Amino acid sequence: MDTSTYIHLCRAGHASIIQNLAPHGVVLIPAEVNTEIENARDRHRGIPAVSTVNWAAHIVMTDDEEWIAMRVKAALGGGRVQHLGESAVIACASHRNLIAVLDDRAAVAQADRLQVASIDTMWIVAEAYKSLFNRDRNPTVALVNDLLTTDMYLPFDDGDSFFAWAWEAGVLP
Repeated sequence: MDTSTYIHLCRAGHASIIQNLAPHGVVLIPAEVNTEIENARDRHRGIPAVSTVNWAAHIVMTDDEEWIAMRVKAALGGGRVQHLGESAVIACASHRNLIAVLDDRAAVAQADRLQVASIDTMWIVAEAYKSLFNRDRNPTVALVNDLLTTDMYLPFDDGDSFFAWAWEAGVLP
């Protein structure tokens, strides 16, 4: 899982959704993402350390994953530390045959290029609506509104607008 999803769901008070939707109740957090999470914890309240939650596991990339991550980072470009988390997530998902959780569109394109399955925070919201909230709009609207209070960029202005966007984007059938 990349930084954005982790920090915004935690800051919004909805970290339990991660645990409830994660395969076997656990998401993997590469060391590079953990560094970004720790930096965010210095600036924002409500973000638990990865080591303190039972639904996240800190992982270190293997040598093979490091090579994949370097190639992804080179393709994504940016500054010295930009895209390190996304690159690590893609590399680990590729090597371990997992699903990458990514919100950055350029990172998703790199995952697609490597044939790595990926989902994003809005997929998680849609899945929560379907499987955790039993298609009840009210908790879904509240979840999206709470995400918006964390200054997360979303392609709509409020929780009610999520549904029109999700149906148009094909996230909800």
